Amino acid sequence: MVDSSKLLVKEGFINLCQQYGSIKNITLHKRSDENQAFIQFEDNEAALKLLNEKLDLPSFINASISRRTQKKMESFTFKKENEDVEIYNADENLGTITKENRTNETKFGTSIYIGPNVSGRSLIEESKQSKINNKMMHYNLENDDLFGRPLSTKWEKLKKSEFELNCLDFYNRFENCSGGEIKIEKKLSPNMFTGWTTFFNDGDNIQDILKIISNDIECSDLLDIDRLKYGMLVGAFDSATNLYGRGYVTLVAGNSVNIAMSDYGRVINTTKIRELPNKHTKSPAYSFKVYTKGDHVPQLKNASYVFKVHSVNPERIVLIMFDENKEIKVQLKKWQPTIEESGVPYIDFKSNSSAELLKLKDMNSVFIRSKEKHHFDFFFSSWNNLAAYCYKNSQPLNREPLYGEIIGFKSTLTNNYVRGRIHKFFGNSIYSVKHMDDPFKENINSSEMIELQFEYKSMPVSFLKVGLKNALPYPIQFHAKYLVEHVIGVRLSVCFDEAKAEGWKYVDLNITLVKENLNSILYSLVEPLWLKDNATTDSMDDIATFTKYMDLSRIELVEKSVVNMKFVVYHDGVFYMRDKCFGKSFSLLSDMIKEYCSLSLNPYLPHIDEVCLGQFPDGMWYRVICDQMKPGELVKVHSVDLGNIAYLNSRNIKKLPAELLFHPTHVALCILDNSIQINEKNKELLEKYENTDCELTIVKSLGGKNHYLFNCPFIEEVLQ
Repeated sequence: MVDSSKLLVKEGFINLCQQYGSIKNITLHKRSDENQAFIQFEDNEAALKLLNEKLDLPSFINASISRRTQKKMESFTFKKENEDVEIYNADENLGTITKENRTNETKFGTSIYIGPNVSGRSLIEESKQSKINNKMMHYNLENDDLFGRPLSTKWEKLKKSEFELNCLDFYNRFENCSGGEIKIEKKLSPNMFTGWTTFFNDGDNIQDILKIISNDIECSDLLDIDRLKYGMLVGAFDSATNLYGRGYVTLVAGNSVNIAMSDYGRVINTTKIRELPNKHTKSPAYSFKVYTKGDHVPQLKNASYVFKVHSVNPERIVLIMFDENKEIKVQLKKWQPTIEESGVPYIDFKSNSSAELLKLKDMNSVFIRSKEKHHFDFFFSSWNNLAAYCYKNSQPLNREPLYGEIIGFKSTLTNNYVRGRIHKFFGNSIYSVKHMDDPFKENINSSEMIELQFEYKSMPVSFLKVGLKNALPYPIQFHAKYLVEHVIGVRLSVCFDEAKAEGWKYVDLNITLVKENLNSILYSLVEPLWLKDNATTDSMDDIATFTKYMDLSRIELVEKSVVNMKFVVYHDGVFYMRDKCFGKSFSLLSDMIKEYCSLSLNPYLPHIDEVCLGQFPDGMWYRVICDQMKPGELVKVHSVDLGNIAYLNSRNIKKLPAELLFHPTHVALCILDNSIQINEKNKELLEKYENTDCELTIVKSLGGKNHYLFNCPFIEEVLQ
């Protein structure tokens, strides 16, 4: 058995293996990259059982047969144990098992499952896809990866420069042509996008010209990133087109550079920078901004469109675009990248410099801010200047903001004027805004937003998001939460490898006052009890108290609110409804449950209303509530995360450890608030609509285990 995490010592391997059978002998070898244990069981069947169930072991544990015993083991016939869980074939019709007389089987019988055959894995993927499909934005600047990077050199105040190529007149290209094809580069708003012409009907093929420029740049000398200056005209490699192009340096960040590509109308981040030959420094840029008078841009689905020239003069170029035989009049203007497109830097910090901890949600998301005096003086000066500007210019934006735009507003969290970046659009002029100087998000009405000038937008972001070295992939909870709250605002020192270009991304935080390593303290505090060498699963089962539903983290539904949920199953007068808030935290919960269940193999008989773990048809373990438990009968449970109901054998139930309480429940138990009688025929009809999305109104909260009265036009129509 191999432990790649190097966490387990001899006692840890014994705790891991003794559930399979008695151990005759164990030898441990510690290596620089892993811990190896050679284990001999009293009974060969124990070894076979471990090998058959090794997929349930934690991801950092690997078990295999030693060469010495390989020949002996070949003589044994592997016997597949009777499954306690019904496995469904994906190609079969997945029916619902609802016969009530089967609930009287003994506790040694086969478990019974009611509801659609679902898997936590599929629901996580479904949630991710739904999040992508429902991402409500008017448009996309596509520059999230360009925004906010620590600088490799001392930060200097950005100056709003005029790019020479982008300022040269390009109207004469359109004077002698009748039309051509225009390509959409990125949508900026409902009536604006950036673009460039791929060819003119009576002129040159622009794509061929750009290939010639790329070939000439590729033959020129490489430029050292450390010598680049803001506003320098260079040749840059664009992985999207696989070509070199002309562009201006907008931000030197770490070992890469943000370049405004003059011929394509977008900003890229690249490490491949070359000199631009002189012959290509005088011809105008090929990119431009395209304006319309209507909200046509969101409806444009294709990448390129045919156009004809309407009118051309040095002041204005007007084209007619054709979208499915529909004519759209558009106007061209010179493209200049905004500060949002170019990117805003972070304050640079060095290894062993002072910092403060602002926020820590989990071990992979740590927000810190420099506490070096010269940085802090700069922060306060910048914040005061920003607040003074917003106070004097408190007129609203008077328009809908752009996605990614940096705006000012008065925060209800800090009770001061701050700046933020538009993150999401929720409708009704409500936007999610990310603070740029604190790790907060806030919902703001566009009428409360203030347009900022360049000098306030270009101020560097004052906090940095990093990860901790050697961090466990677990949430911060219990004692670790108290520690973090105590440490926030305390002076820390940041240590990382400056020799590595990305070394700043994973750091050690040392508490300066007591000279302790915060990473190590958190590591020990967030480690689940089942992985600690001095703890056994039996000791956890001896705890007199047990977890009830009220101990779980819950998302309460608000009375009179309208919510979108998924109808899972109807059973015993109750509609089990599931929300769609599955995501990263649920994935983490599933991984922790799998890890715990692989180490804790003892069956468990729960109390009424106790939250425990139950194994479902997909073979995975989920958090369930014991609804009914009688001696000699299967235990009735329902999943608080999936919504399915089951009558489980005690061998398919385990005690829930306290470490798995952190994630909120996903299921509400709803009772229909009308006089419709549900008979056997209606039950069969409802089975056809299991796992269906529907909209319901919460009439009243009934208290207890997440029970509600509700109205749902969809279900009422089905029943009538």
